[in-house]
Amino acid sequence: CTRRWGSKMLASFVLLAIGVFGASVALETMPGFPLHNAAVSGLVYPAVGLGTGGYGLDAKRVYPECWVEAIPGCGEHTTNATLTWLKLGGRRIDSANSYENQGAVRAGIQASGVPRAEIFITSKVGPSNTLGYADTIAQMADIKRQLGVDYVDLLLVHWPTYDHGAPYPQSSDPLCNHSSSTFNERLCRISTWRAMLTLFQQGAARAVGVANYNITHLQEIIDAGLTLPAVNQCPFHLHRSSAQQALVDFCAKHNILFNSYSPLGIPDLSVDAPKSSSLLLHQFPAPMTASTLDEPVVRAMATRYGISPAQLLLAWIYRQNIPSNPRTYNAAHMRENMNIFNITLTASDMTTLSSFPQDYCDLPDNWYECVPRSTAAALRARGLSPWDALKKLEGPR
Repeated sequence: CTRRWGSKMLASFVLLAIGVFGASVALETMPGFPLHNAAVSGLVYPAVGLGTGGYGLDAKRVYPECWVEAIPGCGEHTTNATLTWLKLGGRRIDSANSYENQGAVRAGIQASGVPRAEIFITSKVGPSNTLGYADTIAQMADIKRQLGVDYVDLLLVHWPTYDHGAPYPQSSDPLCNHSSSTFNERLCRISTWRAMLTLFQQGAARAVGVANYNITHLQEIIDAGLTLPAVNQCPFHLHRSSAQQALVDFCAKHNILFNSYSPLGIPDLSVDAPKSSSLLLHQFPAPMTASTLDEPVVRAMATRYGISPAQLLLAWIYRQNIPSNPRTYNAAHMRENMNIFNITLTASDMTTLSSFPQDYCDLPDNWYECVPRSTAAALRARGLSPWDALKKLEGPR
């Protein structure tokens, strides 16, 4: 199937899915979005990918999902999820240096037997690793080694700054070294983006982009006269949709593909975090429910269409011409996530889903989830950082 995106037709990926439980999955055509700006000509971005960044700390618990290699058993989850996704017919994998599991992703890719040329691999530099020109180039070498590849299809700057709080790791780039008198956050971003363009020109990445960038950050690249990113990956879900509309529109104006991460919120971290864990529960401010999958309106609407709540939300995002990266190592959920492209929602239902209460942000540069303006302002007045504000807002159960 094909759909219009702007004035161009979406290219398609034909996926021959092989069922991991013995039954074959029907042949399906997965739509893709053409990439522009800093991307090789004709490169297409599959509409749904597998997210691989989790929050769990215990491989034996079902939720929250644990994907980090250093935690016993969690690397196996990552490998199995990657393998299952590819065997079911998925072809885009969203990874990152800071997810600390790219070796496990590599093992899943190798075990699948799927040719490298058929797989669309995304990775990211920062934020727990230093940014700046030389540091970004060095990270790319690490990423290729971890994934066992000669190139990635898309490389993103994971965050507009690196790390989520002091003490900061020290960059070799004077513009990015927090302890240097020459530190300049804006110029650090530009220096980092110049390195990304070098990697693109060298063929280390078939496309380069950014993540969690706001309009100001993107405008800096325009003002510097540099080639714009191919992709901007940001949170976009039930409670971060109309709140993101200005950014979505800005990206569309400049041919930057807006990509949704956390398209379902973070349901596994909101419903089953262990009481003894230091993990933070993910909760949206009232009156929003902790998990978008549990919203009564969503559940009732999904029942009416005869689909799962996750399929409803992913189809709603897709119908806005936005690709997404749902994270799961559940094969049944993967099947659902791949089968959303023939779901047509009424205009009324699209409007209803776009009208949910929004988590408007006082977006700090050092954390990806937002804190309500009133809460952030009050806590900052008491000398607390945005990360402290997030902990105060969400707190462990």
